[in-house]
Amino acid sequence: MNIFVGNSSKYFFPIFTLNSAYYSDYFAMVFIIIHILLTLLCILLTVQVIVIVKTVHVFHTNMSTIIVVILGQWFEILVAKIILFPYQLGFSTVGEAKTYQHWITNNPVEMPQASKESDLTVLFISGILFLHYAFTLTFSVFILTCERACATFFIKDYEKKPRAYICITLLFVTHLTTFSLSCLATCEILNFTTGVAISGIFVIGAVLIYFIILHINIGIQKRLHDHDKQQNYYSLAIRFQAKENARSLELAKKVVLFAAFAILCGMGLLIMTAMHWVDDHIATMVTFAEAAFNLNPLFIVPVGMYSVPTWRDRFIKNCPILQRIWLLRSRKNPKVSDSTENEVAKESEIHFNQLSEAWK
Repeated sequence: MNIFVGNSSKYFFPIFTLNSAYYSDYFAMVFIIIHILLTLLCILLTVQVIVIVKTVHVFHTNMSTIIVVILGQWFEILVAKIILFPYQLGFSTVGEAKTYQHWITNNPVEMPQASKESDLTVLFISGILFLHYAFTLTFSVFILTCERACATFFIKDYEKKPRAYICITLLFVTHLTTFSLSCLATCEILNFTTGVAISGIFVIGAVLIYFIILHINIGIQKRLHDHDKQQNYYSLAIRFQAKENARSLELAKKVVLFAAFAILCGMGLLIMTAMHWVDDHIATMVTFAEAAFNLNPLFIVPVGMYSVPTWRDRFIKNCPILQRIWLLRSRKNPKVSDSTENEVAKESEIHFNQLSEAWK
């Protein structure tokens, strides 16, 4: 939503509805209660998956740390929504005490008018938090791709050395870039459509690079397999690292594709609303777009947990309801047993132990 300050400065905030008296609307309150309950579920899922990723060693420390940081940043959205709640409920108002509903407009009549910038301090904080998370989410696929590219470049001993500077550099550059983009978008120095287009290009480019790196690592693994007779200190280490790279990329493929698809869908919905292509259904479109960002743990966490067997098993064991469903399924399907689950859960640890032995 665009807001004028003193009829001269214009700012953009990622809000669709402002000054709405939702507290007096029965259906709106039901929707808000459902949204709150789903948000609480997102909190539980996010905390759960962060603990699992941190304790169950499936990927390199750098990749695990990046995943934990990106997942933890969802709480930025939570803080932003808590800050915005009084304005969306109608307890706090900006400009005239009337309801404003739009995403982007160039018509000053449709914009709330604030007398001074200090009146928008709360909106500045929530808006930058929201945009920072949104930009970071769009760059998440690119960050993970860069980390796997580093693993391919240092293929001889990547698992042997922590190389924390790779993780720190990627996160620092990403957060510096996304925070700058957030400020530029808020001050409308960066056009909304341009910002979305840049993010979309990064997402699509990152996915393409991801599959190129996957193809390279599978090719390296095949070439090493064909030359097993020429084993030495370095070829043994490279063979293990190539296998780990290909394995990590395969396990993360579903997560990367789903995240990219969800992000691009959210961008598409916002672009359609910004271009006024769906004015008759704009409220519905914006609601779906906000849900894609605000409640994304409901979609990303199950896909991520299902894609990595060791994470899935730990997630099921930590959830009594899912554990009961899994036990019922095990009884119906004799192929699924506790011993099999334990073997899968230990797969990653065994692989890393074997990898460590390669350098002894």
